[in-house]
Amino acid sequence: MTKRHLLKAGLAGAAMLAGAGAMAQEVLPVDLPTERNMFGAGAFAMPDFPGAEDYHAEGGAFLHANLGNGTWLRVIGPEVRLNLVPRYIGENYSQFNTFRGGLLWRGRPSRDTDVDDEVVRRMSRIPMASELGVFASYSLPMPGNNPLHQIIFSGDASWSTNTVYTGAVGNIRATYFYPFPQGLGGKPLLGSLGASLFFTSDHFTDRYFGINGPDLALFPELGGIPYRAEGGLTSVRIPFSLTSQIDPKWSLTVAGRYERLLSDAADSPLVRTRGNENQWVIGASINYYFQ
Repeated sequence: MTKRHLLKAGLAGAAMLAGAGAMAQEVLPVDLPTERNMFGAGAFAMPDFPGAEDYHAEGGAFLHANLGNGTWLRVIGPEVRLNLVPRYIGENYSQFNTFRGGLLWRGRPSRDTDVDDEVVRRMSRIPMASELGVFASYSLPMPGNNPLHQIIFSGDASWSTNTVYTGAVGNIRATYFYPFPQGLGGKPLLGSLGASLFFTSDHFTDRYFGINGPDLALFPELGGIPYRAEGGLTSVRIPFSLTSQIDPKWSLTVAGRYERLLSDAADSPLVRTRGNENQWVIGASINYYFQ
């Protein structure tokens, strides 16, 4: 599937809403601005591998479960977060409604033989990475009486637990949520637009974007000289979404993310000759809220 068929992949993904549970690339571009109990399913068109030109459709599951006193468990596709910051603490029950923080686990998908590109399909396999880390966020209320009108600042750092790579990867994000006063067809409509910086270690970047060992034979333009990719700021991401509250129990979200690869990741022959430094994820999910 080529880049010009991205829209077709997105439409195919929408037909796969029941296909929850599949691993997605990095984290799905879906933010949950509220802490209501919910579960949902969605499907997204995403690159075959980091830096790919070709896209495919994958499903993802969503869950938010409140555990009491402000703590919660949240699943967004391949990522699980456990908020450990209580709403009230201490003898005077001080309120901590704007801060969240805790542990995260993330599954980063493999680069395998199921990609469309015939050269990348012959490259050394990268198994799925299992990552464990921490996260923190702060919600800044915006003027007005609607609690959904806010900016959420967040950050996370994680490390591979199965030696796929060494060192840490991390994200710094800011997401603006805007509840449209007129809604859509008389139903509440919430939009979001964000910005994110993705940082990676040297070994991570070289693992996913370097050309080394037996893979050198697949890139004759390198003349047998390995391409060693170094880490740092690897990409800038712009996530966006629209969520329509169909009724008190159901909502529909259309979400996406544009990502621009930078530095050694963008300069890699894997991206320059077999892929594209401009990456997109586009899809939709349907969600059900419960007590």
